[in-house]
Amino acid sequence: MSNLKFTPLEPIYFLDEDLKNREKVPGLPEGISSSAKIHLSRKYWSDPAFAKYRKKQDPDYKKKLKKWVNWIKSIRVEIAEASQTEKIKSDKDYDYLRSEIGMNIIVPKGKISKMRFRVSLLAKHRVVAIDGFPKDVIDQRHIVQGRIRVALSKYLKFIPVIPPGVLDPLEIELGPWEFNLGSLRKVNIDFSGGLTSTPEWYLKENGIRNDLRVTMTIRKPKKVKKIEGKVKAGWIYAPGFWRKARVGTSAKSIKIL
Repeated sequence: MSNLKFTPLEPIYFLDEDLKNREKVPGLPEGISSSAKIHLSRKYWSDPAFAKYRKKQDPDYKKKLKKWVNWIKSIRVEIAEASQTEKIKSDKDYDYLRSEIGMNIIVPKGKISKMRFRVSLLAKHRVVAIDGFPKDVIDQRHIVQGRIRVALSKYLKFIPVIPPGVLDPLEIELGPWEFNLGSLRKVNIDFSGGLTSTPEWYLKENGIRNDLRVTMTIRKPKKVKKIEGKVKAGWIYAPGFWRKARVGTSAKSIKIL
């Protein structure tokens, strides 16, 4: 994906413990909702009543809050503007695609301990992700240097090839090929499941950074010629001082097909 352009997923919203939008954020003024943008955070320390309340607990609160917000905004999560998509097979009514999305994650200070990444598949007619990869079927003991060999079954499910070459050819539709896990060698991964237009990945590690790639098998009606993806993410950021931040991005559009 070295020739592709990337677009930023910027942290805008405060989220709850499940990395979903929340109505109120502990430690912030009453009336500030989850839709309050982080770049408006100056209101949090300029509000006289709130500043007075915080000053009783910590005289340096204003300075810490400003620093905290700046570190939140310093994280760069960039998504490829177009996925790498290829047709795997076709039948009478549908085409089946394999689509890979790339992401770069840069954390200047601290770490991202959890991340939720969601893709909404949009077309004139319903398209679904049959399966997604990576997912929790990976055995960490068999991952070497961030790469793993993967095949597609007859049901278009992703199958890790462990050890290399141990597969029944009659059960395989496509594969095997080498999938680059990047920095996910030590990450616990959960996939939301297939047959959905909104596949999601949940990642948990002591630090998520560098490159992240996810792959889907997609089923689309043959008459669908264009698929758009709306992608967004949420994460828990630990800057290494003060408290953790649960933040989320707005949705950005990418080309799937």
